[in-house]
Amino acid sequence: MPADPGRDGATWPGVLAAIGAVWILSALMSFVPWLHAHGLYLRDAVRTGNEWWRLVTAMWVHLDWRHWLADSCAAAGLLLLAGRAARARESLLVLAVCGIVVQVALLRMPAIGWYGGLSGALHGLALWGALSLLREPGLLRAIGVLLSLGVIVKVWLEQSWLAPVVFDPSWGFGVVRAAHAAGAVAGLACWLLQDWWRGRRARAPH
Repeated sequence: MPADPGRDGATWPGVLAAIGAVWILSALMSFVPWLHAHGLYLRDAVRTGNEWWRLVTAMWVHLDWRHWLADSCAAAGLLLLAGRAARARESLLVLAVCGIVVQVALLRMPAIGWYGGLSGALHGLALWGALSLLREPGLLRAIGVLLSLGVIVKVWLEQSWLAPVVFDPSWGFGVVRAAHAAGAVAGLACWLLQDWWRGRRARAPH
């Protein structure tokens, strides 16, 4: 991982700080009862109670320690991988943006009354990070191709447009597949916007 902060990739301290921030924030929102109760996405509370902050906080709230640990480990892996091609603050920004987009998308789905977790945002970070790796040479580009295909195939196989929520007995709660699809679309949009901005800056006269 680059040590020079002027390069596109993240530094080790930056990535570790980003991972620590995600782990600490999500742990607080998941295991402190007051934060959990006021952070979870509740459709009625947002629409009729004007509790709009839940669109920002819901991604950090998890339902139990297994849910939190799975999402936290996935976030750490994706932040490390994305750090090969992008700075840590960019990865965190994409994660946050994708999480908010997921919550806004869920507002249009009456079947989903409540939601918590990073999985939707992580699908966005995964696709954005994978596409960013396509600019890198050798093995990193190959990883980017495989990860991009993996996210796309997973979203396609889940077919969330047919069943936005599917109960998973191993977790003991419904998996909101629609959040995965919304997150992936948000991640793609972030990458397209960033790529357009890079091209615009490259064409601008110095």
